[in-house]
Order: sequence, then C-alpha cells, then structure tokens
Amino acid sequence: MVQLADYQDRYEFIRLTRDESGILEVLLHTDGDSLRWGASAHREFTSVFRNIALDRGNRVVIIAGTGHEFLGPRADAPGGRTTSVSVGMSFAEEYEMWEKDGFIDQPEMNNALLDIQVPVIAAVNGPARRHCEVPLYSDIVIASEDASFEDSAHFHLQDTVPGDGCHIWMTMLLGINRARAYMLSGDVITADQALSWGLVKEVVPKERVLERAWEVAREIAEKSDSTLRFTRAIMVHPLKKQTLELLRMGVVFEALGALGRNA
Repeated sequence: MVQLADYQDRYEFIRLTRDESGILEVLLHTDGDSLRWGASAHREFTSVFRNIALDRGNRVVIIAGTGHEFLGPRADAPGGRTTSVSVGMSFAEEYEMWEKDGFIDQPEMNNALLDIQVPVIAAVNGPARRHCEVPLYSDIVIASEDASFEDSAHFHLQDTVPGDGCHIWMTMLLGINRARAYMLSGDVITADQALSWGLVKEVVPKERVLERAWEVAREIAEKSDSTLRFTRAIMVHPLKKQTLELLRMGVVFEALGALGRNA
C-alpha cells in the first residue's frame, strides 16, 4: 500500500489534496489552467489512478477540471491533432511512435481508473473535448451549464478508428444506435442532453460545480469504509468487464487503421 505523501507531489498535470475525512481532490490542469492532453498527461493519469487505488487513506475521490474546459484541446484546435502523419514509416517505426505517444497505454489507463476502490465523483467544469471516459466512468457526474462531451480525437476530425474506449462507454451509456451515430458524426453532447440521457446527475452553474461535488462527497464519506469499497466494486463491475473484454481489441483496430491509412 502507499500513502498520499508518496505520490502527492509527483505530477505535473495533477494537483492532489485530501481533507481529514479522506476526500481526495484530483485537480487536472496545465500550468494552472485547463488541461491540455498529450502523452505526458496520459501517462500521469495511469500512474495517479494506480496510486489512488492503493492508498487506503482515500475514501471518496473527486476528479475536477480547471479553467474553462475540463479536458482539451479539441482535435481541430492548435495542438489538438494526435494522429500519425507518418506516411512511409515501417510497421516497427509506426509502433514505436504509438507507444511513445502513449496510445498503447490506453487500456492500462482505463483499467487503473476503474480499479479505484472507493466512490468517484467528476466535477465537469466545462467541455470535455476528448477522453470523456475519464469523467463519465465516475459514479456521480456533476456538470456545469456550459459542459459538453465529445469525441473530437477519432473518426470525425482525425480519420481514426474510435477504439481506445469510446466504443465501450458510448455504447453502454448512450445505447447502441445513438452511440454508433455519435461515433460517426462527431456530435457534441450538451449538458442538458447529458442530463436528459442520464449521463450526468446534475447540471449546476459553473461556479458551483466543485462546491457541489464536495457536498455530495461529504455525504458519501459518512459511510463506513467497507460499505464504500464494496459498493464501488459492484457498481463498476459491468464497466470493468466490458473494458477487459473489448478495449485491447479496440486499440488494435485503431492502430491497424492508422497503419492502413498511412501505407
């Protein structure tokens, strides 16, 4: 097992604080503003989720964003493209690039998130432009009025197979027909749509998102450790089962699609 002091100051893109009741706030950021996605942030997510899971001092976890967006940038924004432009690369060179950029680590990141052993609350302070599984795999999602959810990094904007988890959480949360249309069209799910479709618990004013997440967390933290841990275990089991069965296959198809596109 680990203690908070072992990992609290280890991360560039994640700020960790915990109160006396065991509520851990995981604040995502880039230089104090909204998180900008990349390979380094990807690897930090895997590491911090693993450490959180092993730390028995954590009783409730809040994952929160910073600034205007929860997670960005959108794939068509400056610095937002992540797909290969490696025309003419060999298979070995392409694989090395994918591994270096963190794509091969995707199953591990999702598994680490789901392995957190206590209830997880997402405080979505604005648009989640990519990797929506990070907030939506949480047990409770509190969204701001300007929050939104989209998959900008795959089929619609980057000619890429949506195989790094999108095909799992979209189908489970949206239903198979709505999920397929979403993956192909690149539609943006607004906060109101997310509420009506059951993706989020509440929509609140932007300035109230983190405060409301803490209110909910304090109520949950009143329960015993055994109740918290066993409740989390039964709630995430269906997600873990689907992730273990389908995620690595999806990543393989995503990689093969990139290789075929760049052949």
